[in-house]
This record gives sequence, C-alpha cells and structure tokens, in this order.
Amino acid sequence: MQKKIVNGYFYTILGTIAFSNVYIFSKAALNEVTLPQFLFSMCAIGFVINLVILWAKGGFSKLATVPRMMWWIFPTLGCLEIFTVSTFYASVNAISEPAVTGFLGNLFPLFTTILGIAFLKERFSPIETVGIFVVFAGAVLTSYSGNIDWKNFFIPGVGLVVMNCLGAATATVIVRAKVNNLSPEILSFNRTFWLLIFFSGWVITTGTPLSFSTRALTNITIAAILDPVLAMLLVYKAYQYIEASRGTIIQSTKGLLIIPVAFLYFGTLPLPHQIAGGIIAMIGVIIIGLGQYTLNLKEQNKAEAKQIFHN
Repeated sequence: MQKKIVNGYFYTILGTIAFSNVYIFSKAALNEVTLPQFLFSMCAIGFVINLVILWAKGGFSKLATVPRMMWWIFPTLGCLEIFTVSTFYASVNAISEPAVTGFLGNLFPLFTTILGIAFLKERFSPIETVGIFVVFAGAVLTSYSGNIDWKNFFIPGVGLVVMNCLGAATATVIVRAKVNNLSPEILSFNRTFWLLIFFSGWVITTGTPLSFSTRALTNITIAAILDPVLAMLLVYKAYQYIEASRGTIIQSTKGLLIIPVAFLYFGTLPLPHQIAGGIIAMIGVIIIGLGQYTLNLKEQNKAEAKQIFHN
C-alpha cells in the first residue's frame, strides 16, 4: 500500500513538471506560429506517439472489450477535450507571462470540487469551503490588470482560462463517474484522436499553411511530447495509485515551477501582485486537498469500524 502511494506521488511530480514546461514551450512556439498551425502540428505529433504507445501496450485489445453502451463516452470526452485544449492554448497565446496562466490554472480544482458536489453528490467539509474562497481570491488578485475600471479590471485572456478550467473539470467529473476503469493509454489516445480530427478540419477549411522554422518545429515537438503524451499519461497513471486530492496539492505548484524556467527562456517575471495572488490560490488548493483527504480518511475509518463490528 505504501509503495503504491509513493508511486502515485512520483507520477504526480513528474506530471506536474511536464505540465509546467508545456506552458514554456507552447508559448515559445506561439510566438512564431499561429494558433491553428500550432494546435494541428502538436496534436498530429501527439496522436502518432500515443498510437504507438497504445499498440505497444496492447491497448487495442483492451479497447475492444469496452461495452458498446459505453462508447458514447469517447466522443463526449473528445468534444470536451477540443474545448479545453482550444481555450487553454488560446489563453497561453493571449497572456504574455506563462506563470500567470499557470497560477490561474488553480481554478481547476475549485471547479472540480464544486461539480463533484453538484453532480456526483460528493460530500465536502467546511475546510474545502474555505479553500474555495481562498483560491477565488488568489485568482482575482493574479488576474488584476491594475485598472480599477470594471471593463478593464482583468488582464486579457482570463475568461479563456476560466472556460478551460471549467471544461477540464467537467471532463474529470465524467471520467470519475463513468470511465475510471479505462487505462491511461486509452484515455490519452482518445484525446489526441478527436483533437487531430478537429484541428485537421480547422487548418483545411481556413487554408492555414504548414511551414515552420526549425526552432518553431522543435518547440512544437517538445510541447507535443509533454502535453498530449507524457503529462496526460503520468496524471492518469498517478490517479491509479492515489486520490485526486493528494495529486491536486502537488499540481498546484506548477505556477511556481514555471517562473524560473520562463525567466531563463524569456527573461520575464510576473508582477509582484500576480505572484502573491498565485501563492494565495496555491494555498487555497492545498486547503481543498487537505479537506478532501481528511473527509476521505474519516469515511475510510468509519467503513473499517463497521467491518470490525460486523465481524
């Protein structure tokens, strides 16, 4: 049991590092290419790699065992992934500082908690309620533009991050409720399959040229290896060993991990109030995670006590 928990944390840490670097290399690529060019190329590379991994892991035989009545879940998740990936990289493109986008990404566990309570009837503790308010306060501070005028209160791109986190949280709740028995390889392959179909149609209908500099193609390839492949597989793998509440605490640090790499790569830093807001939001995520963990522990102890009583 202890070994499984250690493995879960190990995969979560690696996944968080991978996600943190996605912000850097995707931003570097988007500084040179258009959003459609980037998304199509990244998803095409990611699809090929995921296809090879699925084949090597015997995933096609596992896929054949999925009951037909469950096949609706694949296009449903695919549509959500199209929405979340589009809004995520649009926000990376719109927000100049990658770390700010990473900090605002901590809205994801907030939405996941709220949707889990609303649709999965999950229990929540007062501690989680405090965490939700702390995350929200930190996100507002991070996204503050410095202008008190309501129309210009938030920096450009904040709405895209909110939509991305809401879409990602919805997909997480569906996976948690319906398909938590599917392998990480199947989920990751399904993701890139639908993304490639959509973004192929996008570049064809818009007549987007697919010519890149060597540097841009290198950054796109690294982003493809990190996001559609490595990061997603590691996160799915981690959740086979530990609860999402434990992983969320580690994942909340990605904004801080982005700062030194972004400074070395771009020579920029977030504003002081953005860093402060990001840290506050991170603390809020930790509070939510601790609240979920405490609640799960209490329920586990109750279940064990009942079992002992019946025996």
